[in-house]
Amino acid sequence: MSTKHTKQDTDTQQLDLATRAAWLSFIGGYTQGEVAKRLGVSPVKAHRLIQLAQQQGMVKIFIEGEPAHCIALEEQLAKKFNLLSCLVAPSEHLHAGDNEDDFNEVGAGAARFFYNLLNQLPNASCVGIGKGRSLSALAEKLPKINRPDLTFASVSGSFTRKFSTNRLDVVQHFVERTGGEGYFMPVPYLARDDAEHKMLMAQASVQFSLNLARNANVYAVGIGGLQTNHYLKSVGLVTEYDLEALRTAGAVCDLIGSFYDISGHLVDHPLNGHGLGITAAEMAGKRVVAVAGGLGKELALLGALRSGLVTDVVMGEATAEKLVSLMENK
Repeated sequence: MSTKHTKQDTDTQQLDLATRAAWLSFIGGYTQGEVAKRLGVSPVKAHRLIQLAQQQGMVKIFIEGEPAHCIALEEQLAKKFNLLSCLVAPSEHLHAGDNEDDFNEVGAGAARFFYNLLNQLPNASCVGIGKGRSLSALAEKLPKINRPDLTFASVSGSFTRKFSTNRLDVVQHFVERTGGEGYFMPVPYLARDDAEHKMLMAQASVQFSLNLARNANVYAVGIGGLQTNHYLKSVGLVTEYDLEALRTAGAVCDLIGSFYDISGHLVDHPLNGHGLGITAAEMAGKRVVAVAGGLGKELALLGALRSGLVTDVVMGEATAEKLVSLMENK
C-alpha cells in the first residue's frame, strides 16, 4: 500500500530538520560539516537548514521547536554510551501512554534514519535484520530506494511457534522497498533444548543463512523487554515458567535471542544457549542499529546499551526521558 506524501508533510520534515540543524550548530557547538554528518545531508543542505531556522525565527537565545528537547536527550545518551548516533522521536502523545502511537512515531523516525544509512552503504552490502514490532514499523514506513545490490538477511530464526505471528514480513518489506534480495533463517527463534539446538544449527540451509548474517555490514535489531513485554510468551517461544526464571536470573533485555541483565551482562540461564541464529556477541565491532518502539522499554534499553554492542539507537521521547532518569539511579 503506497503512502501519498503531501507538500505539508515535506514542509514539516524540513522544519524538523532545520530545528535539529540549528540546535546542533548553536547549542551543540558543531561545525557545519559535523551538522551535515549528523543529519545525513550535504554541507550545503546543512547550511540551508540553519538559514531556514533563522528565517523562521527559531534561533534566539535558545532553540524553539518540539524536537529541541529530543536533541538534548540524544546528546546526553550518545555521550553516556559512546554511540555513533542517537535519535529520539518527538511524541505528540507523551503523556497519553499509547503504545501503538509510540511504535508509529519511532518507526517513522527510524525509517528516515535508515533511509539515509542505506543510501550510504557501499555496493553489494549485506544488512542483518532482527525481528519484532519496532522493525516492522520501520520497514513499513521506509521510503522506496533503488538498491537492488543490497542483501537483507535474518540474524535469528524466522519462525515462531504460532504461524500467525511469523515475522518474515520484516525482511520482505526491506526487499520490496529496495529491490534487493532477502534471506530468512528457516528455524524457530529459540530451540526447545540443547539437542534441538545442535540438530537445527547443523542444517546446511541454516549454516548458509548464518554465514550471510555474520558477514553483514550493518545490523538493524529490536530490543525485547522482559519486565512488561510478554512478546516471547505471546508467540509461543517461551513458557511463563521460562519467562519468570529469566526475570529471577536478572534478565531485562532480549537482544536477538541473548538475554542480558541491567548491567549489560549475559544472565546465567539455559535459554542463553538456545538462540537459533548468530549471537549478539558476533555483532561486536559492527554497526548495530537498535530500534526500540513501544512503552516500558527503558530497563531493556539500559541493559542493551550497557552491553556495549549497540552503536546507534532510535527510541521515543517518553522512553528516552525514563531512560535518562533510570540510568542516574541504577
